[in-house]
Amino acid sequence: ACIGTGLCAASASTFNQVIEVDRDRVMRRTQARPLPAKQISPEMASLWGAGTGVAGLGLLLAGTNPTTAALGLLNIGLYAGAYTYSKPHTELNTWIGSLVGAVPPVMGWAAATGGSMSELLSPTCVSLSLLLYLWQFPHFFALSFLHRDDYQRGGFQMVAVNDPLGLRSAELILEYSFYLTVLPLACTALGLTSAMFAVEGCLVNGYLLYLGRAFHKDRTGHNARRIFLTSLWYLPVLMAGVLFHSQLGDE
Repeated sequence: ACIGTGLCAASASTFNQVIEVDRDRVMRRTQARPLPAKQISPEMASLWGAGTGVAGLGLLLAGTNPTTAALGLLNIGLYAGAYTYSKPHTELNTWIGSLVGAVPPVMGWAAATGGSMSELLSPTCVSLSLLLYLWQFPHFFALSFLHRDDYQRGGFQMVAVNDPLGLRSAELILEYSFYLTVLPLACTALGLTSAMFAVEGCLVNGYLLYLGRAFHKDRTGHNARRIFLTSLWYLPVLMAGVLFHSQLGDE
């Protein structure tokens, strides 16, 4: 399941870069990628994207179940289609992209449990997906603020591009950091995890909220970078907390 999911992700990312090659060429953070640097042709990249997509979906279908494979196909379409084509047109691309990030844990759950609708809607599956979904907003709003000039050169409609002073980015970071704070408490209240996950989650989220508040008061690159760097270790720490403090036994 992990290899199949990874190949689907490679396929989606490849098609995204094929479509955005002209925009990537004018952005400093992306102009060294193989396509804008002309190290590989769009045709060859498209073949690679198709090959990894077919291989990934084939592995998921053969090794897991049709539900997991269908979710893999959906995510390729969401990322290479809806997300990629929305980026030059609407700020909602960030919310669409966050849906893409929320699907892999659902794929993992479907692969492990058989993929029935009742399992996909189970509190554990929904909680894991929500964690990935909500985490992406502090992560990306901090990143996009740091690279707002680059995104503007590429013609992308990001919140940070349309609000260069960063007030809306700061407010959204605080908003979604608060939602993340509620999640460990909800997991414990629902009996999915022990009380220690709520305690540890509150400590980690308290730090994220502290950084979000600091960025709201002083919207500098330094404060945005602190949030971004924190987001890199935040997710594995929270995911590990769910695993270590799970109350679901063999499930």
